[in-house]
Amino acid sequence: MPTGGLRSGLRRQDPVGDRKDYVLRRNPKNSSLKNQIRSIGRMIRKDLPPEVREALEKNLDDLKKQQDIHIRLAVERKIFLRNRKIRFFVRRKIKRRIRLEKLQRNASGGHVHDAEIGGQLSKL
Repeated sequence: MPTGGLRSGLRRQDPVGDRKDYVLRRNPKNSSLKNQIRSIGRMIRKDLPPEVREALEKNLDDLKKQQDIHIRLAVERKIFLRNRKIRFFVRRKIKRRIRLEKLQRNASGGHVHDAEIGGQLSKL
């Protein structure tokens, strides 16, 4: 069954007899926080009773808080991923230096430089 297409958002409801008699309705879809905030803002601008306006403003405040939380979490995740990449490359650089120091110590074979090289390894 192919997905998408012209009638992808439509669903049948209340079958009555032939296929032609089906009533087609849109599937309810979740709208984004941004679109919800915009639609509630438009409703508030209309001439509404005070109780309805207060309820809409409360709902608008809640949606704005959710959006702020969502934005903050996205920024935190971005920073976390950037720091993880940095730590990965720093760790690779340190491991490379340790490996090179060990190779130099084994290649030199001299015991005079062991204390100096051991000090360098302890710094890493």
